[in-house]
Amino acid sequence: MTSSRKQNESNLVQAFKKLLKEQCYGSQGQLADALAEQGFVNMSQAKISRLLSKLGAVKTRNANNEMIYILPDELAVPKSKQSIESVVLSVKHNNMQIIVKTGIGGAPLISRMLDSMGESAGILGTLAGDDTIFIAPDDVHNIEQITLSIRQLLGVKLAD
Repeated sequence: MTSSRKQNESNLVQAFKKLLKEQCYGSQGQLADALAEQGFVNMSQAKISRLLSKLGAVKTRNANNEMIYILPDELAVPKSKQSIESVVLSVKHNNMQIIVKTGIGGAPLISRMLDSMGESAGILGTLAGDDTIFIAPDDVHNIEQITLSIRQLLGVKLAD
């Protein structure tokens, strides 16, 4: 294999991993289209399947109950809404970031679930301590709607 071919293969694998981390692709066709948009043309179903297998990707449900492909280290998403409602105390924003307060030890699990929603839910990323989660919205102009969506997902009433 030539050096440029190895580099192209490496670039493809990195692009593929990045797409899987977005957690919004439920079919091999969607992955092929997304790769084509990045300049990786002629991505057959067989090649996508080989890449999924090579990386150990699996199909699972995300927090929105959609079947998506993910990498194995992305599997720990809480599923029980009842326990989530009892752990989350408040969801507020300050027009720059969203803050979720939880019972002691609850933030890492809730944060993992929110991260699994990804940019499709307006969440760039989260940072969790023991009982507090900082959420970076993808657009502060939409922070009120993103906060409302998070409240609804977590079963939290409007904070005082």
